[in-house]
Amino acid sequence: MEIDTTPGVISNDEPEGVKDNVENEGYPVSSQSTSSDFNTNKEVLITGAADSYVDPNLKRNAKVSIFGEDKGPKLYSVKGNVVTPPIISKNLPIAFQFMPIFSKSASKDTIDEIQNNRVREYVGFDLSDNEYEKLQHFCSPEHLKVGNEIVMSTSYPIQGLLPCKEVDPEPRAGDNLCILKKLKLRLTKDVRNRYPNRMKYRAVRLLPSPNESNDYKISLSPLEPGKDLVFHVRVYRPFTYSGRDQNEKKYSRHSLFSNDMIMLGRQKLTVLRDRIVCANDVGMRVDVSDQPDELPTSSARDLFPSNFLFINNKFYVDTRPGCRDLSEPLRLWASSRGLGEFEHTHMDVRLDELEVKLGHPEVYFHQGNCEHLFTFSEVRLLNPSDPQRLVYYPYSTAVSQNQTIYCTTCAEFGAKWIVTGCEKVPFDPAFFCDTCLKIYLYKDGKKICDFKAYAYRGNDLNLLKPPTGV
Repeated sequence: MEIDTTPGVISNDEPEGVKDNVENEGYPVSSQSTSSDFNTNKEVLITGAADSYVDPNLKRNAKVSIFGEDKGPKLYSVKGNVVTPPIISKNLPIAFQFMPIFSKSASKDTIDEIQNNRVREYVGFDLSDNEYEKLQHFCSPEHLKVGNEIVMSTSYPIQGLLPCKEVDPEPRAGDNLCILKKLKLRLTKDVRNRYPNRMKYRAVRLLPSPNESNDYKISLSPLEPGKDLVFHVRVYRPFTYSGRDQNEKKYSRHSLFSNDMIMLGRQKLTVLRDRIVCANDVGMRVDVSDQPDELPTSSARDLFPSNFLFINNKFYVDTRPGCRDLSEPLRLWASSRGLGEFEHTHMDVRLDELEVKLGHPEVYFHQGNCEHLFTFSEVRLLNPSDPQRLVYYPYSTAVSQNQTIYCTTCAEFGAKWIVTGCEKVPFDPAFFCDTCLKIYLYKDGKKICDFKAYAYRGNDLNLLKPPTGV
């Protein structure tokens, strides 16, 4: 987990962790706390530190609430301190409007200079250059280091947990810790260097931020650092929930990271919905075994576009043409079971109008029974170093590297077909490539036995490129 030191940041890079401690004198929102600490509706006190940065229409010592009340019925409750209280997103620019982050540069080469001047003005001109340099050195984040941190090339641990396999012969404080002994023992026995390959983020590929150019064809947008909000959304792969099998004593699979999205607060929920890519939207579950060369021309998303987002125990229904309200049966079921009356509205809502809980599992529901979990892991103000054009948003900074599914017959080419109910195949379902399907299960264009074949496009799916027509 990384702590973002940017002013006006509420951050939580992991769905299991959260930074939600509020310092009520207008400082960044960060660090750990529990949900019970905010039951008294904490507020941020706005005090202007420099007259040049105080809005003349803003009353001094005005109180702006950052956290809202967690009210209303709930389908499920997340216990513990892993989730923040509801954050009133639209109040963040007001709460931090006196901070020295309202700066916009015409070139990236001058961002550091302009930002340094803003901080100097914020601190005050009564300090000399020598005094300011001493203060800048004294407040440097470098003083938070102890000198023996493990330096990694990325923010995700793609290397081993320890920097090397050499074991220090000299005893140090903490050598008697059980976890440290087990780590050293595991590294000593790992002669084939397999241990780092089992790391959690070994299949995550980091992506660079959009590279802004001075292309005249890309129109400028009125994005304002310090006023526009940036949301970090983490999307997870759908999985089948089976609960606990009393006979086999197995539990359902846990959520796996799929990709993330960096979005602006001025963008609507329809943009978030359209950026979530799913294989169930692309293919059609239609048996084409009789005529495998004639595939359906339309996709499941074209025929069944209905969907909704379930955020902070509220249904946001897609009301675009061709969609119907899929949340109505769920709301009627909840009402009949005495769970309460859940609110519902359309998706034509901006992200900065939401009250979000960082780390709270939200749901994207589509195609009748396909559910995707996603979380809001960070809410912060737009920085001058961020892309300043609306056309670059949303973009991704990390994506999972999906494993290619190969043909079960030749194990050489990627699968294009899913075959079920075939007595000639020892697996059910079985994956086939185009060549093996027609050679092994067809003769003179006719099926040699009874089976069903469905087109499989999972290997062709690109999480960063939503289907055309979105």
